[in-house]
Amino acid sequence: AHPISFKALQHARSPLALRSPGQRQAALCRAASRTRCRVASPLSASRAFSGEMNAARWLSLLLAAPPTLGFYLPGVAPHEYLDGEAVEIKVNQLSSPRTHLPFDYYALPHCRPETLESKAENLGEVLHGSKIQNSPFALQMGKTAFRVLCRVELTAHDAAVFGARIAQDYRVQMIMDNLPAATRTLTEQPDGIALTTYERGYPLGFLGSPEFPGTFPSAPYVNNHLRLIIKYHQEPDLFQGSRIVGFEVEALSVAHRYEGEWRGVATKLATVPLSPDLPPQPVRAEHRCRRRQGGGSAAGGCEVIFTYEVTWEESPVRWASRWDLYLYMGDDQVHWISLVNSLAVVLLLTGVVAMIMARTLRRDLNRYNSLSTSRGAQSTD
Repeated sequence: AHPISFKALQHARSPLALRSPGQRQAALCRAASRTRCRVASPLSASRAFSGEMNAARWLSLLLAAPPTLGFYLPGVAPHEYLDGEAVEIKVNQLSSPRTHLPFDYYALPHCRPETLESKAENLGEVLHGSKIQNSPFALQMGKTAFRVLCRVELTAHDAAVFGARIAQDYRVQMIMDNLPAATRTLTEQPDGIALTTYERGYPLGFLGSPEFPGTFPSAPYVNNHLRLIIKYHQEPDLFQGSRIVGFEVEALSVAHRYEGEWRGVATKLATVPLSPDLPPQPVRAEHRCRRRQGGGSAAGGCEVIFTYEVTWEESPVRWASRWDLYLYMGDDQVHWISLVNSLAVVLLLTGVVAMIMARTLRRDLNRYNSLSTSRGAQSTD
């Protein structure tokens, strides 16, 4: 604190200048240069009392408010789909437990919609690095269908990239009604009991082996047909419509054939209905596939036709429990990049909070020291 001049102190002590204790304290504060003081007044006391009354009034209103229902997923509310209503499927990314390096879904020559749009719905998807976009899949609530998406004529480069991604065990991630797609698998335990597990997404393809009849060893085959199994829940007493509670995908590789010229999605395929004895769809021309138009070398790409079918199943699972099946994921590999990323975020947030607390404590200590100095000056007086 700065010293108080003798003249200012004499003026502060004079009975003509001081008419009340509050005025005397204000005079002492003005006498000390660069010293901040707060002088209580009856007006400020009345304002504080009225503020306390307002706080008590708001607290009583909150306590008297009726209870409301909440959801276990903050910020996400269930959507009731009416019969025939459009259901959108969005694509996320290509991920692999081996490389931990994600790729854009449309980095490979998949079927594209007329206009690509970003479909990120919440902050968590942005922080996770997801690149969610729309897709050409067209679904209607409760309507079973079999549709042709498109025909892709792979070049030699496209076939090489497809083969590399398949060999690296890449999986395709999709989202419907904010629910990620899952693939159901059966794992036989040593005691002979089959255990049902789920994996996120579906495999991009597989490599040929003696386990798959009609395939070449180590040759890449793409899963070009998707069987979408959508589970819904209905409770007419609580809501109207249907809520989606499950999104399962069965990926198949089928070498589709057609007669005549290609007429787009209206082309009739000779391989429909599907049967288990159909050969799989390779990505390279040397593995006996239908060549793309224009010929090309023997090591070129194939002509791939992407199709999908939709099946709806009613489920007793409620909307609040639809994430329970993801607790049975069979992926037991350690994702080191995700762990390091999470650790870095935790350390960064810890440093930010520590810095804010240190600045707050320093400011409070400085304020406390200034008050102690002013009180010492008053006691000396």
